[in-house]
Parts: sequence; C-alpha cells; structure tokens
Amino acid sequence: MIPANLTGAETPEMLAVFEVDEYAQYPHLIRMLTPADGVYPTLRNFFIYLHYYYGFPFYFWSAISVLPLKLLPTVWPENTRVIVCVLRQAISVLPMILSAGLLTWLFTKFKNILLSVLLFLLLLTIPAVVQNDFWWHPDSLTLLFLCLTFFFLDRDRMRCGKNYLFAAFACGAAVGTKYLGLYFALAIPVYLLCCRLSGSISTRQVFGKAGLFLLVMAGAIVFSNPLLLLPQERAEILGIMRQQTELSGTGIFLQYRNMFWENGKLPEWLTENYLRLPWLILALAALISGLAAGKPQVKAMAAVLLSYLVLGCTINLNTAASRLHYFLPLLLPLASSLPLLRKAFPVHIRKYAGAALCLLLAVQIGLNLPEDIRLMKTQLSREENSGSLALYHELAGTYLPLPEVPAERMTRIYRDWKVYFPEQEGYAVKTDWNLASFGLIEEWHPDLILLEKENIRAYSAENVTEQAVNSDKMAQTAAFYAAAAEKSIPGYEFLLENNFGMVFRKVQP
Repeated sequence: MIPANLTGAETPEMLAVFEVDEYAQYPHLIRMLTPADGVYPTLRNFFIYLHYYYGFPFYFWSAISVLPLKLLPTVWPENTRVIVCVLRQAISVLPMILSAGLLTWLFTKFKNILLSVLLFLLLLTIPAVVQNDFWWHPDSLTLLFLCLTFFFLDRDRMRCGKNYLFAAFACGAAVGTKYLGLYFALAIPVYLLCCRLSGSISTRQVFGKAGLFLLVMAGAIVFSNPLLLLPQERAEILGIMRQQTELSGTGIFLQYRNMFWENGKLPEWLTENYLRLPWLILALAALISGLAAGKPQVKAMAAVLLSYLVLGCTINLNTAASRLHYFLPLLLPLASSLPLLRKAFPVHIRKYAGAALCLLLAVQIGLNLPEDIRLMKTQLSREENSGSLALYHELAGTYLPLPEVPAERMTRIYRDWKVYFPEQEGYAVKTDWNLASFGLIEEWHPDLILLEKENIRAYSAENVTEQAVNSDKMAQTAAFYAAAAEKSIPGYEFLLENNFGMVFRKVQP
C-alpha cells in the first residue's frame, strides 16, 4: 500500500482534493505535536486536540505513529507525503491486517493452515478493505477494538472472568474512538444468557456481570478520552456527539432518505465491494449453522455475532445515507464466519467440506483481485488525472499573479472544499465548511472565486431548498450557486473552467 499511500498528499491542501476528512483532521494533528512555550502549553496542545468528531484514541495513536518523524528535519513538517503515508499505513493498513488476523483466528483457530491463509487473504482483498486502506481515518482502528472484543469474549469461554473484562475494555475503546462499540448493546446480554444457559453463572450473577461490563466499558471510555474529565471539554464533546447523531438521521445540508433497499434488493455497490450475493448468503447460512451445531462455545459466539450484526445493521440502515466503509465492522466479521459451514456437515465428510470451502474462498479472492488492481492503478495515477489539480495548474500558469492586485496586497481567494490551491506567499485562501453564499463573498471580497462543478450542480438544482436540512441557509447557498451556474455572479466575470470546476475573477471598477 505504500506507493499508493504516498499519492494525493504533496501539500496539506491537496488532501482536500481527494479526502476532505483527512484535510479536516491534519492541522489538528500537526498542532498536537507542535511545541509551545513551556511544558504545560505543550501538553495542552497534545491533549486538547479540538477535533472532537472522533475520539482521542484516533488522534493519540496517529500522533504516536508520526512522532519519530519529528527527528527527521527534512521530513517534519514540510514533507506532507511521508507524514500522511505513515498515518495511512499505521492507522488504517496495520490495524486492518491485525483485525483480519483476529477474525481468522476466531473462526479457524489456525488449525487448518490452508483454510486460515485463504480466509485471511479473502478479508484483506475485499475491495472495500483495499479502499479503506487508502485513507487516514479511524475505521480500521475502531474495527480492531471491535475484533478484540470478539477475541476476548471467545477466550473467556463463557466463564465471565478476566477475559470478559478485557472484552469490556476493548468495547469501551471502540465506543471512545467512533461509537461503534454500541453495536454490542444486544450482543453482551445474549452472551450472558448463553453463559446462564450453560450453567457457568447464576441468574443473580447475570445482572452483576452485566453491571460490571458496563462499569469497565465506561471506565475504558473515560480512560481513552481523558478530556471527558474536564467540564468544558466534556460539554463540547457531548455537544458534537449530539449534533452528529442528529445529522446522521437527516443529512448535513440536504435531507436524505436511505436508499439501501431501493428496488427491493441489495445495492450493487455493496455486493461488488464486499462479497457477491451468493457468498453473503453462504456466510449468513454458516453463521446460522453455528447456532445449530458444534460446541456450546461455538454456539455462543455465533449467537453473539448474529445479535451484533442485527443491531449494527438496524443502526446503519436508519442513518440518512449509507457509505461503503460503514459496513466494514459488519460484513468483515460476517465474511469471516464462512468456516462455520463445515459444522453443518457430518464429521466423516467435514474434510471434504473443508476442501470445498477452500476452493470457494480461492474463487472469491480471484474475483476480488481484478477490482483491487483497478483500485490500485486509480490511486497511483490520481494526481495526474485530477481535474482539481488541472484547474489550479491552468489558473497558475496562465493568469497568476493577477496584474490588477497591487504587490503590497495579498491576493484573496475563495475556494470550495475540493478545489486545489496550495498555501503560498502573496495569497490568502479561504474556504467555508458551510458552503459559499453572497453574504460570505461580500464579507471576504475575494479576487478569485474557485468553485467545484459538483457543488454548482447539487446546490443550484430545482427544489433544493425544499430538500434542505436548514431551508433559510440553503436559500442563500442556492442563490449563489445558481448565479455561478449561469456564470453571472454579481461583481465577477467568468474566467475559465474544466470538467471539475469554474473560476471567476473580480471585476475591477
């Protein structure tokens, strides 16, 4: 993944072109590792990380992973390519490999080497996994905590001992990183019920063990997010959490209706990027067969995973929109349960079933590889093929510097999120996460306005205000982008465009 993960990061501003989330996260990480005047301000920079959309474990491990780069003066902080590549490798690729290993062990115990290797390779070659390895985001790290929860529950062997508490801590870390540990809200009661039915704990102990799990999990959340101990920071973190919960149910700018079940079948983007429909059905059948056959512990883990999937899918399908990486913590554990298919066969023919399963996994890997290769090629060439970078190079090569701007004044530029314009001397660049409007333009008075055509299309569409989460704000945004679509922004003249964006220059009096 290293060659691909060196792309799209020549400058911090280039991150916005390909992954807006990376662009939003990056300055906070750099500030965390920037020394201040004194020990206390330096520590405050590190812990008060400000970007509370994700938990502190994500930023902590990100900071630790790139901290050695500060010893290399030729890298820190100028070489964004190297820094971001290390972040993508350490926070996305490595945790994904560890997660695949844990899931493989969970369902094979490495007893059959060929089956274990094939399952491991299957998980790593799933196209959605490969795509997730291309960015610096908390999903792989969260998945690792979720897999550790399964791992420790399996090692507990229905005794509710120390491994049960380790599972609670891992679950709390998952909640503290990206809330996804909440998928276990149904699975843990199911696990305790299995323990009770096996006779390993009494009815009275069920409630005590449930309370202990919650206590350890809550402790892990606070331990992994120490800012929760500070009233002001805690209020801000909880406020962002409430805001994100609301937006996930409505949409950010426009109200969305989750179209997952449109046309009454699974969407192609899901089956093409995870497992084809026959394999998904087989994985679900394998999980159900685990409930009906095998040792009590196998039945318990199958029940835990099934209840985890039920709640996780219910939460996911009640969001405003479904994105590909949202299904990583659901479909990877489901795919890893394929070895349970052997439990459905009599003992004397299981070795033949195992051979058939190996063939099945090899076929799916073979189906994954062409798409993986295509994704890799696209990633390696994305800078050369970027319309956003091409727009900037045409602008810079033909029109900059603007002759009408005095040398003693900085050229003011407004750009949409994904429009590339690197930081450089003589230019002041502004962007706004709430999108452009006439009010913003009048306040900033930019000499150049750089807009993304996708935004122009989306926010100048008919009835866009009726579909908006906030119709008043959207009315202002829609009026501006409608004028841009007509190339008639008051006070500005159209300058140039390509397939990605448009540029407008301020008309001189």
